[in-house]
Amino acid sequence: MISQSCLLIESKKFPIQPGEDQEITNERMYGKALCTYLQEHLPRAGVNVPFFCNEDWGWWLEVERGDFKMALCIYSDPEAEGNPEKYALMPSIDKETKWSWSRFRRVDVSKDVLAVMHIVERTFASDKDVSAVTRHDDFPF
Repeated sequence: MISQSCLLIESKKFPIQPGEDQEITNERMYGKALCTYLQEHLPRAGVNVPFFCNEDWGWWLEVERGDFKMALCIYSDPEAEGNPEKYALMPSIDKETKWSWSRFRRVDVSKDVLAVMHIVERTFASDKDVSAVTRHDDFPF
């Protein structure tokens, strides 16, 4: 993992959405309300969100900042009973470098990943309904 690239948030703001139980693949892996929230708020900070979808492990939120593209992998607290109040957000890119065919070498993408995560962190930190936002080196659950 890229150091400090994972976020853990705590909030009652992102309850289970009507019909979400029929939409999810993995039992109790909610996050649709959180995806909708980020799809609305991130573009105001320069990060586009073309789409999001449910995956078997959680939620995939596609993000773009300039030419840089990745996804946020969103997981709800697996121990939650009822509406989750904790969510983990991890970048889909977990290595500091990746192969670039156009440059025919490995390129450092860690700054781009951390820049997006910083914007996401600031978005949550500025919301009074989000009680805690913490950074982690790895999956916090």
